Amino acid sequence: MRFIALLGLAVLPLLATAVEPDSRTPHDAATESLKPFAASYAVKRGGKVIGEATMTLSNSGDRQWTLVTETRGTAGMARLLGLDVREESDFIADGKAALQSTSYRYKQDATLKSRQRRIEFDWQANEARVTDKDELFRYSLQAGSIDRQVVVVALGRSQHLNDNTLHVAAKEGIENQRFERRETRSLTVPAGNYAATRFERTDKPNKGSSWYTPGLLAPLQIEQLQKDGNTIVMELKAIR
Repeated sequence: MRFIALLGLAVLPLLATAVEPDSRTPHDAATESLKPFAASYAVKRGGKVIGEATMTLSNSGDRQWTLVTETRGTAGMARLLGLDVREESDFIADGKAALQSTSYRYKQDATLKSRQRRIEFDWQANEARVTDKDELFRYSLQAGSIDRQVVVVALGRSQHLNDNTLHVAAKEGIENQRFERRETRSLTVPAGNYAATRFERTDKPNKGSSWYTPGLLAPLQIEQLQKDGNTIVMELKAIR
């Protein structure tokens, strides 16, 4: 079983009703400043709650940011297996420039299977070094390369663009992931009701969707289709 990697929120008051459309231009939205946040999500599978996630974004100073996501199983097999996942990303946010990761750490603890992965972004050598189990992978970076957790922060900054290509560090190389703007409609999550727009990853089919609303960097909801036909969904419960 695998939970979605989720990221990228800003500290803003919790909105209980729909937000009016933002009047900023796409360029403005793509370069807005980050703010620290603390948020919580409900994790569902097949429509049933199986876990919960907490996420924090903090400023370490001098353009340095840290994003931490912690997810644990609270019901069903996720609870029986003692599923506990922690992801931590360090990245640079420098004004209008694209975000750039500096390190990524993933740790999954469960009764039947544990897993760890680490990525070091060596920008002086222009090289990513990925440690996965006992394997080491090295490959060249592209300007603006980020890890998979920072994707949600990057999408939140540019949610008013019709399409967006992000350079994401995977196990064996950089993936050029493309996200396109889809429909806008009312969306209800535990945190309230919002006017939300869906963004879909289109370079690979069935990789899932994320929902955003103007004024929040945080995704309201993330959906990921599983191989067994069920969908893992993360829904915003609260943000401060």
